[in-house]
Amino acid sequence: MGELLGALGLAWPRLLLYPGGIFALGASWLLARWLRWCTGQPPLSLPPLTLSDRINVLPPLIVLTLLPLAPAANFPYGIDLVVAVSLLEWPQLCATNQPPPERGALVRRYGLLILAGLGMLEGAGSMTLSDLVMWPTAWPARVLLLGGAGLWLAALPRLLADPATQRPAGQCRALGLLLLGTLPLSGALTAWANAALPTTLTGWLIPPIAYLGAALVLGGVLRLRQAKA
Repeated sequence: MGELLGALGLAWPRLLLYPGGIFALGASWLLARWLRWCTGQPPLSLPPLTLSDRINVLPPLIVLTLLPLAPAANFPYGIDLVVAVSLLEWPQLCATNQPPPERGALVRRYGLLILAGLGMLEGAGSMTLSDLVMWPTAWPARVLLLGGAGLWLAALPRLLADPATQRPAGQCRALGLLLLGTLPLSGALTAWANAALPTTLTGWLIPPIAYLGAALVLGGVLRLRQAKA
């Protein structure tokens, strides 16, 4: 842990600018506003931040800071998908004052996300997040990776339909879950774009295209669900 904190101190642009810091807080706020607008609800009038709010935002911010998103500087440490999801779900666990949910409720809530994660991990051949961005050469692995990413994004409307998403920690959680699902998409788009564009240019263009596109699709799905309700 000491080595990780020391490495974060040396990689201060990741911590303060991108993919953590200013980017994480700003993008998570914009995503929360966008999703709430897509559901036809006005912005919530939230009470002032409490000490618990400030503490609960740290685990999702750690995940966002460690995400392997270009063009952030290389980082010697990474986390796997299980740890990332556990840290992202920390605010959700702290915001729940109800008894532990039944097994059936957990399956309905996380079943599709677990299936999607297994597909992505099988396609990448590793649990590490940095391997989710690597585009495999074998077609079965590509299908598993992209199929898992599609299922992951399809699972988000259920997971993000919660008032706690409007709190700062919940906003960062929502952004983290969205970005995890776009990692394989970024890898695929980068592999295809490298044949036509310089590597440095794809690093600046592809990640924003991937997560902006995913956010627009997610908002569109929520809009359709709201219209049918």
